[in-house]
Amino acid sequence: MGKSKRILVTSCKGGVGKSTIAANLACALAIRQKRTLLVDMDLGNRSLDIMLGVEGNALFDISDLAAERASADKVLLSPFSDVPFFFCPAPYRYDGTLTEETLKKALEELEEIVGADYTLLDTSGGADCSVRLCAAVSSSAVIVTTPAPSAVRAAEKSGDLLFEFGIRDCVLVVNRMERNIKKAEKHLGVSEMIDRTAVRIIGIVPEDEKLALCTERGEPAAGARIRPDSAVAFSNIAARLCGENIPLLSGVAGVKKRKKLLLTGCGED
Repeated sequence: MGKSKRILVTSCKGGVGKSTIAANLACALAIRQKRTLLVDMDLGNRSLDIMLGVEGNALFDISDLAAERASADKVLLSPFSDVPFFFCPAPYRYDGTLTEETLKKALEELEEIVGADYTLLDTSGGADCSVRLCAAVSSSAVIVTTPAPSAVRAAEKSGDLLFEFGIRDCVLVVNRMERNIKKAEKHLGVSEMIDRTAVRIIGIVPEDEKLALCTERGEPAAGARIRPDSAVAFSNIAARLCGENIPLLSGVAGVKKRKKLLLTGCGED
């Protein structure tokens, strides 16, 4: 698959923050000076162009490149001038013409132009064609969940699906981990998530109102003017993806006194 490590970001459940994780993780990798390509493969409902504040410039997309309607340089966008972050939008209306072969060729063209170290593919939610297409051209996967039991069950399903598609290297990111002790008591703990999904956890992102504000403004947390607490979490995840031994909760505000609850949880089906 070339120099770039391709990672698909997915979940069988909508609303868990999959695209938010993809955008912020890509930004965190770029801040570490990893040349990072983020491709929106949500073929049913693209949103990354809005999250990155480039919706007005998203004239061409990955399907245009695959069908040779546009060149790679016209498809690529650079949302942030100070880091090596590159973005390719999804089609506004998908015509169903992407194949594994044309997607692979398109990604190779983009990766060659940007010299990508990492390529992140943000898939559609559920188990639709974008997951199958991305799994065919990727080496690993990030499965996104929240601590809610229904989301963890969907993460388990995602792991099974990716295994069927040939992806053996899967990791779990837990999004919206509640820091309020009363609310957290209704959720599953990290240990139980690992048991249920059989997937290694690589990161925990706390519940963070500022992160939602950054998303609305088109500013990923890692580079936002109003820096949310979750920016540290994304930095930790990027470091762990790069092979560094960083504790899951290193530097994350509001969790020091309740790590035991995070690990054990009290959630029920």
